[in-house]
Amino acid sequence: MDLATVLLLHKSSFIVGAICFFYVRWRSGATPGLGVLAVGFSLLAIASTLAGLDERLHMSNDARTFWSFSLGANGYGLMAVGLFGLSRRHSSLRDWWPLLLPVVLTLSAAITPWYLDKGLRASVFNGNAAILLALSGFVIARDFFDERLTARLGLSAAIFVATSLSALVVVGFIFPNDAPLPPRYAFFLLIICHFAVALFVLVLVQERAEEKLTRLTNTDMLTGVPNRQHFFNSLPKGLGPGDAFVLIDIDFFKSVNDRFGHDKGDVVLVNVARTIADSIPQSSVFGRLGGEEFSLFLRGETEASAFALAEQIREAVNALSLVFDGKQVSLTVSAGVALWEAGLTEQDVQKRADQALYSAKNNGRNRVELFTGIGLTNSTPALELRSARAG
Repeated sequence: MDLATVLLLHKSSFIVGAICFFYVRWRSGATPGLGVLAVGFSLLAIASTLAGLDERLHMSNDARTFWSFSLGANGYGLMAVGLFGLSRRHSSLRDWWPLLLPVVLTLSAAITPWYLDKGLRASVFNGNAAILLALSGFVIARDFFDERLTARLGLSAAIFVATSLSALVVVGFIFPNDAPLPPRYAFFLLIICHFAVALFVLVLVQERAEEKLTRLTNTDMLTGVPNRQHFFNSLPKGLGPGDAFVLIDIDFFKSVNDRFGHDKGDVVLVNVARTIADSIPQSSVFGRLGGEEFSLFLRGETEASAFALAEQIREAVNALSLVFDGKQVSLTVSAGVALWEAGLTEQDVQKRADQALYSAKNNGRNRVELFTGIGLTNSTPALELRSARAG
């Protein structure tokens, strides 16, 4: 493949990427890093275009070479800045430090004409690209542990391959007789990597949008905890020994709304939800069923441990103290606990927990009651309720 065709494909990869980034940013709003990425790809496209032009541009060969080098070097710098922001999901001035290297190279080229040496220029340019790409790939891969989206793996892989190819170009110019891959072949493969980087950036943005939509669908908008739909969808298909349900209801919640207004009632719901969430193990399934009622599903529990956890939640909520209109409001909850037993369905265990909660309400509130079955009569177990209440 001749040089003119390679340069055409090279700049086309950056033009396509820049257009896609600008479009997605326009459609999705201020996605961190996407605008900077678009500018970086645009500079690389201009640099590639200048490299393929001749004197008919009415610009001296030295000037054309200088601007092609400097725009391209800074384009990779902006590419790194954009990938940093995209990976971290926020824009920060600290993400702009990768521009230091290309700026230094540009200033040195403006002072001395070392860039006119083709081999030296190509080695420095691709060395700059390799360093900036390696840093970008490292950040993308590292942040996978904070955001486990599969597009990150593809993006980091494409960047690391591009890093390796840029390094091979440097090796090819420094050791032309010992290079494992001729520079022209490595340069051509780089074009494919540029397309791959652009593709995986767009896939990452799409995966984030889908993940955000799923999170909003599964989250109670007021309290921020999982909603009823997510709670029931997260339950295992079958129950077994040690599985338990805990139903929790805020006592006298209606009176809070009546006395202080629904906005203060919302404050109560948020504080109680956060308190419960902070009191439960990470392995549990938690959700707001609606109104002032919350549900908790536990695995690997005994009657004593499930009861103790519910009691711990009751005490934590009881320790809350809110002030509305200058008046201190103490909060309490009632809870019902039930464990799975052989022959019971998921609905059966939930009904037991609901009956235990109903008993806690009837027996004075601010208490926990445990439901245990001690026999079966017409498929309806007899009741044995164990309760605890603040003294």
